[in-house]
Amino acid sequence: MEADGTLEATAPLFSASMEIPYDLRFMAFALTWTAGLCGLAGSDRSEADALRLASEETLTFLIGSYPDAETWEQLRVEFSLQAGGLVEIAMTNAGPPVHLSRIPRYNPQEPSESEMDGLWYFLARNAVDDLTFTNLGWDGWRAVIQKRLAGACFEPKPSAKALDPLPEGKLVFATRRATPEDAAHLVDLIYDTYRYTYPAKHFYHEPMLRQALQEGGIVSLVVEADGAIVGNVSFMLSSQTPRCAYTGSLMIKRAFRQSRAIIHLLKEIEKVISSGSLNADLCYAEMVTTHTGSQKAGAKTGYVPLALLPSLYPMVDFRGMKTASIDRESQLLVIRMIAPPQIPVLYLPVRHHAVMAPLLAQAGVPCRLSAEEAPPERLPTTLTTKEDLDDGNACITTTRLGQDYALRLRKRIYAVKAKGIQTVVVLIPAWRPIPPGLEDEMANMQATFTGVRPISAHEWYLVYVALSGPVNFELIRLSDPLAVDLKDHCERLFDELVAEAPE
Repeated sequence: MEADGTLEATAPLFSASMEIPYDLRFMAFALTWTAGLCGLAGSDRSEADALRLASEETLTFLIGSYPDAETWEQLRVEFSLQAGGLVEIAMTNAGPPVHLSRIPRYNPQEPSESEMDGLWYFLARNAVDDLTFTNLGWDGWRAVIQKRLAGACFEPKPSAKALDPLPEGKLVFATRRATPEDAAHLVDLIYDTYRYTYPAKHFYHEPMLRQALQEGGIVSLVVEADGAIVGNVSFMLSSQTPRCAYTGSLMIKRAFRQSRAIIHLLKEIEKVISSGSLNADLCYAEMVTTHTGSQKAGAKTGYVPLALLPSLYPMVDFRGMKTASIDRESQLLVIRMIAPPQIPVLYLPVRHHAVMAPLLAQAGVPCRLSAEEAPPERLPTTLTTKEDLDDGNACITTTRLGQDYALRLRKRIYAVKAKGIQTVVVLIPAWRPIPPGLEDEMANMQATFTGVRPISAHEWYLVYVALSGPVNFELIRLSDPLAVDLKDHCERLFDELVAEAPE
């Protein structure tokens, strides 16, 4: 068979891979490794010999076709056992193109000297059920060998179930403030929840987390079950926004997600916020939108939505939870006011009043909305920029809006995107009249309005987001009806931004 494709495309029962240089001296190791995996899959002697023959002939051809390979180049061999006993051995090759039409067709009935260069393909192809070569474009070529085993006997190892908790009546929950000595337990908990995909990197480094807990940069609340930490939430304080506490790392150990641990933790959150011990005007959080669980938990403690942040982070891995398969995660910005808002008038373009008025009312912000315009100050614009190259996002805050704001913002957005930043959040002061033509200027920067964000009782910002890629709004799941209205509003704005005029 010469067409691209394989017999089946199913999730493997197991898979493994290795890489070797383009050197025939390493081939014996690859063949021995493949033979061992064949035995693990349940092949008999004849099936293992057939797969070894096909692998040996194909590897010999691929390595021999690329004598001038660089020493750093590797040939990748992947072994997998699919459902139904189908063994698949794939070899990803960065060597020259494979032209099957140029391989002589060896005829065993009437062999000739001119056909001997095709003997390897004849032997490999007839030893197994299928041998295909797929053109991967810039990624080279892939040879795929397939053979179905008659008596495959491999049974996947059952996933290790989290420790079943004791019956609710016997569990003793307690909440307390975390100490620096809890840092190692919190690192384990973050891994149990997200593996290595949680955006806050310090939660994976015990010494860094220990220091933050000790110095008060992070205030963590933990819930324990019979003395063991099973849940956490943290309040992070920043010198840049001292009146605004970021709430994050809300997580419950997988074994206790159906217990009352989350209820105890939510009660402790309410207690800490109500006590005023955080010395902040408000708390805010960025809730994931691939599921609504954390949004509902936040709503129980008074957090309400004010902005949507599309495509803000790389996709996180929620262990034990099926979520949409996307590259980047959109976030819902939610707040909980602690001090009374001190912003009698909030200025924003009139087209956003209808969607923002009920959101602000729900947040307990009794301000008047105004679309009044006024020229910016006759002073240079000042900006602060916070970049996260790992997460591919940046936040640009206009601390002073001058007459050159559009030019300064355009250059700053271009500068951060040139570093590989995919999502740029721009904050525009909302406590003073908006500059004329703000919407058009932001559209010229490929930025659209997505909500408002406070950083203190009297400092509120309009939120604009400039993206480098598309957003699938259908995959953004929201539990608050007003947040759904905001999402629909943002989607219309994004559609307008990319819409082309009819020819």
